Amino acid sequence: MVNKKRTFSPLFLGNIMSKKEKIQIFFAQNWEKGTKMVGYLVLENGEIFEGERIGYEKDTCLEVVFNTSMAGYLKVFTDPSYASQGVVMTYPLIGNYGVIPEDMESKKIWVSAIFIHELAETASNFRKSKDLEEYLVENEVPGLKGVNTRKLTKILRNNGTMRGKITSDITNKEEIIKEIKNYKPTNLVRNGIFKKTLCNRRGRQKDSTFRLWL
Repeated sequence: MVNKKRTFSPLFLGNIMSKKEKIQIFFAQNWEKGTKMVGYLVLENGEIFEGERIGYEKDTCLEVVFNTSMAGYLKVFTDPSYASQGVVMTYPLIGNYGVIPEDMESKKIWVSAIFIHELAETASNFRKSKDLEEYLVENEVPGLKGVNTRKLTKILRNNGTMRGKITSDITNKEEIIKEIKNYKPTNLVRNGIFKKTLCNRRGRQKDSTFRLWL
């Protein structure tokens, strides 16, 4: 009788692995490859922007917007108003001070993807808890660096928010654009806020409720 080696699908492994194991495997794989992993942002109008994959590797549809902040990228990424959106950062260098939990707008990252010109190789700040790319991998957020953010921002400025998809394969462009045009963000309110009922000092429930960002 031949003993067959048991294997598991990547999806199954992704569900049982801890965040630390995901990070270790991600960086080990990319260290072994030693080559750039090319990715693309495809817009609903057919425009394609090429870049190098950063963060968690997955394909996803999203709304594409831009942000012109010169500092505070962490506040942008953890802002609940960016839920289900991919953010284009116009400032050329992102990640230079890593991730500082005290500077977050909320307890989690809300963006669906990030698109930047350059990712700082070394984060320098005595308050940082981890590097930005490690944080992206841990929270399963994909991204691209080396993107022509100037051209992309001009398109978004002239056309407004556009739908798009971050992907590693653009061989079937027509199907990708069809998928993008059929994409509609759902449950943004349910995912981004929660309802809290206030009580008075005697413990009696008040009629008013408040919706607060997580």
